[in-house]
Amino acid sequence: MCKIHKCKQTNRVHLFRIVPLNNTFADMKQPRKDFVAVAIADYEAMSQAEQGKMIVQILEDQPILMGFITNLADDFSDEEHEALVDSAVILINAFISAGIPVELVPHQMLEEVINDRMDAYEQKAKEVEGLPEGEMIKISDSPLVFEDLKTRAVFKTKSADSDELDRQNFNVALDTIISIIERSVSITMEKK
Repeated sequence: MCKIHKCKQTNRVHLFRIVPLNNTFADMKQPRKDFVAVAIADYEAMSQAEQGKMIVQILEDQPILMGFITNLADDFSDEEHEALVDSAVILINAFISAGIPVELVPHQMLEEVINDRMDAYEQKAKEVEGLPEGEMIKISDSPLVFEDLKTRAVFKTKSADSDELDRQNFNVALDTIISIIERSVSITMEKK
């Protein structure tokens, strides 16, 4: 289950996964959806042609974001790069499914998010001498969404066998993409 939350300190919008305990939500008349999980399942159920059409649509709607992701191609294997593209498409689709439009990611905001995420990861790496995966999750803007998309990516790319530095780089890129999309949504929500 997912909840849309706007952080009062940062004014950012996040999709949070809510895990019901002891059927807490069983009595609710309208069940909530885990929009990220539903978006992952929907994407996985699509044919390659349908996925391709969705990617082309996102390329047209989000040229700055997708340009950034395209520029990462040389830094990752084909499977890892595909997982990053898929993750962006899935998260955008999750917001749209939740009734929240994702407007064009502005270039300036993209640069700000990249710098912010790099600073956060570099600071954490200094504090803990390296950057274990558990620490990466702690500093993610959306740890549960990050975990869901990372789990899918690990399964799809079989990257669990890759070395630690490669996994760290992939995780930083994935978290940065999630933050870019969520902050873009925050800007959209502030306009309303």
